[in-house]
Amino acid sequence: MSVEPPDQYASPVERRRKERVRAFAERHWLGLGVAADQQAAIEEIRRQYLITAREYFHAASTLYDTLSVQPEKLAARKAPFAMGNRTVQLFLAYSILWEAFNHIYTAAAYTDFARNGPARAPLEDERAKIARVLSPPLLEDANLREIKVLKNGETPNAAINRMIERSSRELREIYGITAEYSLTDMEAFLQGVVEVTETSADATTWEPTREAESWIVKPLDDAGNLIDPELPFSASKYRSVIKWDCYQIRQNLNFLGKSEGSIDDTILIIRAFSLLAPVVSLLLHESRRAALFAL
Repeated sequence: MSVEPPDQYASPVERRRKERVRAFAERHWLGLGVAADQQAAIEEIRRQYLITAREYFHAASTLYDTLSVQPEKLAARKAPFAMGNRTVQLFLAYSILWEAFNHIYTAAAYTDFARNGPARAPLEDERAKIARVLSPPLLEDANLREIKVLKNGETPNAAINRMIERSSRELREIYGITAEYSLTDMEAFLQGVVEVTETSADATTWEPTREAESWIVKPLDDAGNLIDPELPFSASKYRSVIKWDCYQIRQNLNFLGKSEGSIDDTILIIRAFSLLAPVVSLLLHESRRAALFAL
């Protein structure tokens, strides 16, 4: 039997605190050491994470497929949404899909914490939780290589490469404003490498003549290096685009949803949806229930 090495840097008080936290997580997420009726209730909570993720995934896929209907090909029935509102509905579909993904990676974080205790990661951000479910043993490289064609008709590598090089006229406003090359949105800065080429003379006056394509946020690999779109497909490229680009797009939907957006935004969301949907489908497979939801 393997023995966990002692934490030589932790004080007795800190070790006791960690054990209490681990016991709390085991009790309230896994139901260890509780009465049978309480254990059933706790299991039902975990099951609801799975059920909700499935329902969100189904709803998002149905909405996306409905929006893809071409009105000119319909016979005696109306298009389900007005054409001017289709982009906003597309953003809604992506938001629902991300909620399915959020339920999956949040449940996985709870399960991992309850099983391994706070020693495994004292503090995690969203991208760390996302990376867990995209990586082995939950998703192997072979699983991602098996995705051949996306819902939008692109191959994964074509969609990934275009996502890496993406830009949208809306992104300048989403990510923040630069004044003398100083970012005002640290979330955007911490996301990856940001190319800043647009400035303003003061807090309110733009200088249109100095505008250029900007706010191209580039995803990084696990080693912190830029992803090269010229390289052939790899699981690492796929994971990085989900973790960096698709996550940030979800963060920006509140802004984009206030208007109908541009055609660039529409293409951006279609591509993000198409890359994320097969990943969610893989994670919802029965073989991964125990690792993700402890079911």
